[in-house]
Amino acid sequence: MLTRIKDFFIGTKTGVILTGALTFALVSGADYYLRNEISLDVFYFLPIFILTWRAGKDWGFASAVGGVLVWLTDERVFSAGFFYQVHIIAWNALVRLAFFATVVLLVDGLKRILAKERAVSKLKSAMIHTVSHEFNNALTGLSAGLFLLRETDASGDDATRAKLYSAMEGTQRKLSLYVKNILNEARMEEGKFKVEKQPVALRDLAGGVVESVRETMNQKGLKIKMEMPEKPVLVNADQEAMALVISNLVGNAVKYTRSGGEITVRIEAAGKDPGLVQFAVEDSGIGISLEDLKKITTGFYRTEDGQAQAGGFGLGLKITNDLLALHGSRLEISSEKGKGSCFYFELPQLRPAEKPR
Repeated sequence: MLTRIKDFFIGTKTGVILTGALTFALVSGADYYLRNEISLDVFYFLPIFILTWRAGKDWGFASAVGGVLVWLTDERVFSAGFFYQVHIIAWNALVRLAFFATVVLLVDGLKRILAKERAVSKLKSAMIHTVSHEFNNALTGLSAGLFLLRETDASGDDATRAKLYSAMEGTQRKLSLYVKNILNEARMEEGKFKVEKQPVALRDLAGGVVESVRETMNQKGLKIKMEMPEKPVLVNADQEAMALVISNLVGNAVKYTRSGGEITVRIEAAGKDPGLVQFAVEDSGIGISLEDLKKITTGFYRTEDGQAQAGGFGLGLKITNDLLALHGSRLEISSEKGKGSCFYFELPQLRPAEKPR
């Protein structure tokens, strides 16, 4: 019912004009009967705003002139001494017309800016979807090719070939992570990303992610410490989203830790609250300055040291923080330039017999 009323009054140009006329009538009627007891001049902006926003600038200017005429033809035209104060009335009318016209120009300008932003955002999303789709298709072909090469290579035991395959697979996983980050960013901007929560074992996800970058770590001579509880730690989360969060954090640690460094992936109780579990990835990498800490989760921002150390888009941490926000959590960062970093988040832990909500 409310939708129908809204569509009738502001859904069509005719409805908007009718709404503007009715608003003018209400304001001017109240202004006439109240006379000088209460000033209602400010309310003439309402029909002017409505007509400009919904019907266009021309109707806005017409309503501005109409507002001045309505004000003139109220009590003021018929009041005693009107003809002796015509210069004062004329000045007031010009001032009101200037104000009303300014409102029309401002509203029309705002409308144009918002329309341009919507068009740019729509174009950006379309480009991201198109590029990511083509990128994903190419990666699918690359993955299939690598699989067939491994299966059909008679000399697969050769150490050099094995290293080449691992390097190519590592590149494929890295590019796939980029694509997932970009696609999820676009989905979240459009409000199309949906979280489907279920019991998820953080230990298993972390183990899988670490194994996927094991060859890269070996090439850089990185040491990895897995500080995990013996029993699986379950949280109520979207498995794909949480896997992407962990991949981003571990991938960043590997990327920004220099050769011979150390990375620790840790799951433990969060402080004094036994109902919370903390997942942390700590590294001995390049670290982050206090100034950069405030910017790195905003998206497409990379520190100078980070750009010198490795390639990337600066989108992973923003996606990570956004995904955690959908789970009622947030990404926390503890770091000092040149002394490594620790990225961590907290989630409620599910007990074995507890059902996820």
